[in-house]
Amino acid sequence: MYRQLGAVVTVTLTALAVMTTTASASPEVENIAHRGGAAFAPENTIAACAMAQVQGADTCEFDIQQTKDRQLVLIHDQTLGRTTNVEDVFPGRSPWRVSDFTLPEIKRLDAGSWFSPRYRGERVPTLEQALRATGNSRIGLLLEIKHSPGNRDIDRLVADKLEDTRSWWSNKRLAVQAFDWQSMRTFHTLMPSIPIALLGKPSTDRLPELAQYARGINLPHSDLTPEYVDEVHKQGMHIYSGTANRPTVLRRLISYGVDGIMTNRPDHLDAVKREAR
Repeated sequence: MYRQLGAVVTVTLTALAVMTTTASASPEVENIAHRGGAAFAPENTIAACAMAQVQGADTCEFDIQQTKDRQLVLIHDQTLGRTTNVEDVFPGRSPWRVSDFTLPEIKRLDAGSWFSPRYRGERVPTLEQALRATGNSRIGLLLEIKHSPGNRDIDRLVADKLEDTRSWWSNKRLAVQAFDWQSMRTFHTLMPSIPIALLGKPSTDRLPELAQYARGINLPHSDLTPEYVDEVHKQGMHIYSGTANRPTVLRRLISYGVDGIMTNRPDHLDAVKREAR
């Protein structure tokens, strides 16, 4: 059950596959809703994740950024302008960087109207709100940490928040990913029990080194080949495709043996998986 601005959304929850340290091509590809499921609801919101579950998602992927007062919020861009009404609420604060605003200020913003009038009043959620909202469900969470020069301690902040809320997510699939591989190595030392995925395409000769702390590689679908999938699996890691939406592309990726696919259209991936059964 999801609660946002007094609205209650009841969703049907799907069972999730379990990430293990020994990976192989899974017969049940993980359906990962990119930015919580960005095609049918405002990205990185609780409403998006609720909708994605109805459409067959196994996991919601969210982006995490740090505010001026060191709070953790779910938003993709370093600036607030594209997905909120910040320019109307704070017209003199250009360029409206997330890191220049406190959490109380960000809570004043409308993060839904840009997408559709139906979502007017949707707020930028905090990481804690997302963890609480999904706490009683079996929906998985894939948390992408967004690094920037002004938030170099964000890894520790995320680790501390996850530790404080462990009882909310300990029985579900939860993983963390980032483009900054060194930061992910650091995060692994902070919370070794949480699976780490690396964004990008490392060379095959680096895979044994990276497998010492990472359990997955997540790269653009255009960079994937069956051979590369096999190389990653040989190192005991999972391999995930970046955002893909078209059924023809989804079928091709499944044929490669990927373990999961990020998509704005979890309904498309759910349909493709059903036809393959």
